[in-house]
Amino acid sequence: MLCVYGLCFNYSSEYCRCTLELKDLLYQAISDYEERRILSDIAQGESPHTINTIFNHCVSNLDKVDELKTEALVVLAEGLVHYMLTVAMIPSQRKTAFDSVDIDVAVPDTKTLSSSPEDVVIIYFPKTNELDTIKEHMNKLRKIQPKAENIWLVTDKPVSIEAKIYGLADTQFTFANIINDLISFASNKKQSKLKIFRI
Repeated sequence: MLCVYGLCFNYSSEYCRCTLELKDLLYQAISDYEERRILSDIAQGESPHTINTIFNHCVSNLDKVDELKTEALVVLAEGLVHYMLTVAMIPSQRKTAFDSVDIDVAVPDTKTLSSSPEDVVIIYFPKTNELDTIKEHMNKLRKIQPKAENIWLVTDKPVSIEAKIYGLADTQFTFANIINDLISFASNKKQSKLKIFRI
């Protein structure tokens, strides 16, 4: 089992070896960058630089495992988002479900999704390159979140799906903007639970 900042994945021991112990990679990159500096960057709107630096530090150690890179990149991205949500105290629910649909991250929570879906962002981290599998889960997510722009998809491959896409590819690393975009989304909401407490 692979665990990255509270995330646990039932991958084979071979997968865990090939991804070079992602938990340790991510922890070391974050430690090297320093939490105090991360908080300062978030507060000053510079989280894209933070994410880019930490993510690229980890990715530089994954170059030898191209066949597993999609899963590794997405797991790293999800672990980093979980960490930054925690350190910035951005309200969220992780690894949850709503109406029997699995949700990777809901900001702020599924209770709000029930009453005001327009005030909730769902972030989906597909651990596969299979487009049919991604589309199938996206269809389920759209049943609980009718606003397509409030479903954020993190992927390392270009996809044509009605959602907000955050790319992990070197040439289109829009994932770096995800925390700034979450803060912007939250700041435009009136609900107190969406306030960013730490910054």
